[in-house]
Amino acid sequence: MYIHRANPGAEQLLLEDPYVRMGSFSKILHSQVEGNLTIDTASCINRCEIGRYFGMGCFSYAANSQIGKYCTFGARVSLGAFSHPTDWLTIHEFSYRNTTSIYGESIIEGKTNLAPANIETIIGSDVWIGDNASVRCGVSIGHGAIIGLGAIVVSDVPDYAIMVGNPARIMRYRFDSNTIESLLELAWWEYDMHELRGVDFSAVQSSIASLRILRGL
Repeated sequence: MYIHRANPGAEQLLLEDPYVRMGSFSKILHSQVEGNLTIDTASCINRCEIGRYFGMGCFSYAANSQIGKYCTFGARVSLGAFSHPTDWLTIHEFSYRNTTSIYGESIIEGKTNLAPANIETIIGSDVWIGDNASVRCGVSIGHGAIIGLGAIVVSDVPDYAIMVGNPARIMRYRFDSNTIESLLELAWWEYDMHELRGVDFSAVQSSIASLRILRGL
């Protein structure tokens, strides 16, 4: 469902169809949302497509991104923010759009925007992004990846990789290659939450066996 909605007050705002819980002063702008989504205080989602069961902490921002299902972002996360042109004479916005309402004057008239378009950021399903992490626009993050606290992601992230540092690098993978292959084949995130009752997610091999039964394999 397309949503363009802001919570202007200090109280929590609940939308029922689709289910969306918006913390105080949060916004969802020009975005497609499947539902079962929660965003906390003063966070903003702008021009995104978001799968079910998405959670975002306080003071975070996601823009121009496709985000899969069962993803969780921490506080003060930045994802897909606008990247100023670096090969122009100036990086300042007065050079590519009307800035009258911002600075009181402009060299560009009307609503023309000459800035290069940002490349869309792609986030797989079951992705965790920790507090204070930043993801550059145009990056792809694979299914099951973890972006550590304060990491700066500037290049693509493989499935189930754990990324740390600035620039972010692979610390290790969450599972061995055979387990990762099985999880990608089973794509458990394609199921709704109620369909996954009885799967013991704390025991990986046991859960894989349960998911194979669910898939009829």
